[in-house]
Amino acid sequence: MGEAEMYSVMEHIIERGQKSQRELRRRRLQVYQRELFICAVALLIGINIFGLMMMNVFAKESSIFGAEPRYTSIRIENGDSLWSIADRYAASSPMDTSEYVQELKRMNQLTDDTIHVGHYLTVVYYPE
Repeated sequence: MGEAEMYSVMEHIIERGQKSQRELRRRRLQVYQRELFICAVALLIGINIFGLMMMNVFAKESSIFGAEPRYTSIRIENGDSLWSIADRYAASSPMDTSEYVQELKRMNQLTDDTIHVGHYLTVVYYPE
């Protein structure tokens, strides 16, 4: 075998090696792209499932409290106190009487429990 033939054979072997390396790189890229696609789809499915779960949680949460709160103004009558008013309106709310009294004070900007007959008080209620 002559020198030229040896170079030809070597070039052929090198060419085949380069082709197989290119093919190997191409296959690795395809596998990587496929894995990336599968991860992206799994992530999207996970986000959708999480979103649905959160929607269910919020739906249940709003059903716990019933309807949205409503506000009205009442005239304070003789014998009324923040606690008696709270007893009347807290029954339909998610608050206990003590929390409701604090809410009344906050809404009406009261610094203590003193209210006066004939004045008006804003109250919150939850229609059923």
